[in-house]
Amino acid sequence: MNSIIVTVGAVTYALKLKKLLLREGIRSKLVKVDVTAEGLGCSHGLKLNMQDFYSAVLIMKTNGLNYSVYRPKSNDLF
Repeated sequence: MNSIIVTVGAVTYALKLKKLLLREGIRSKLVKVDVTAEGLGCSHGLKLNMQDFYSAVLIMKTNGLNYSVYRPKSNDLF
C-alpha cells in the first residue's frame, strides 16, 4: 500500500480529522511525527492510503483544517 502522512499539528485536530475521514469511508492511522530537525517540534497527523489523498484534502479544506504533507528523510521508515 502506498501511503502518505498528513500532519495537522495537535493531537486534537488529528483525532477530529480521523473521525471526519472515517465518516466518508477513508481509513487512517494516527501517527506522531518528530520534526525537530526543522525546528517545529512534534506534530500529529494521519497515515492514509495515497489513493484517498485528494478526497482527504477536500474534506480538510471544507472543514477549515490546515495541513501539511510529511516527507520523511530517506533513512526514515514508515
